[in-house]
Amino acid sequence: MGKNDITLKDYLSEPKRYADLLNGSIFQGRQIIDAGELIEADTVQSKSDEQAIMERLNDITMKQTKDGSLFAVWTVANQQYIDYSMPARVMLQDALSYDRQLKELKRQGYDFADSGEFLSRIRQDDHLHPVITLVIYWGEDEWRGAKSLHDILDFGADPVLAQELKQLVPEYPLHFLNLSEVHNYSHSKTELRTLFELYDRRKDKSAFTQYVEEHDECRHMDAETYWALRILVNTTKLKTMIPHSERTEKNMGNVFDEIWEDAREEGLHEGKLTTLYDLVHDGLLSIKDAAARASMTESAFTTEMQKAGY
Repeated sequence: MGKNDITLKDYLSEPKRYADLLNGSIFQGRQIIDAGELIEADTVQSKSDEQAIMERLNDITMKQTKDGSLFAVWTVANQQYIDYSMPARVMLQDALSYDRQLKELKRQGYDFADSGEFLSRIRQDDHLHPVITLVIYWGEDEWRGAKSLHDILDFGADPVLAQELKQLVPEYPLHFLNLSEVHNYSHSKTELRTLFELYDRRKDKSAFTQYVEEHDECRHMDAETYWALRILVNTTKLKTMIPHSERTEKNMGNVFDEIWEDAREEGLHEGKLTTLYDLVHDGLLSIKDAAARASMTESAFTTEMQKAGY
């Protein structure tokens, strides 16, 4: 997991932000989830039996409780790069979560009423809790990946047969938040709104500066949100971190100027790397020469190229 993913995972794992994220993106601002109902859960989903051995790591998972009892399981997956297998990947993670719930039920040691209960180790009146995953995409490239299971399935060339098959296979659509496509975050009730709206203006310095000037909350932003903004706009050289007691409109403007300039420089560097990746991918440049032009080792260049999806 990269430093960007780790930073966002830590930032969004705060229950108020987590609830605000889900309420704003899934429920269009309706306050369905209360932060007080959320408990951070294990992010490792695994299955190990005679049929299969597998393990998947989620970004952030929270259990939602009602009156002290588990009600639902919510997962947030951060995506910086396009994953063309995303619907199948999310479906597998959700299935492992359901499998884990089944295992917990089987360990209860109930008295079973019939052979069906005895063989499955599950009672007729046992129920599983809903598992919902939200994918947040904050990459620079347009999302060209699938948003539902149907998008990655081949139903064949026969339109009649294809339509019949589509009726039989669940679509499994993604709950998807694309930070480059959504421009209205008015549903958010926490500092997420400021973070996302500044991120939305990351490519337009005039709009970025105007937002800072017009929104007083930028001068009262907490350190965690500053750090998350630094990661989202891809600036690695931010030097200024002004304590609340010393913040003024002037020095806060300097901070955001610094964020903008660092992000611009990082963007130019990323653009250069993307060009080199394309040349290597097309066979027009060797990895050795590309790494030298990027002032990187061949191993580091190859690793970063793979992370970028090549």
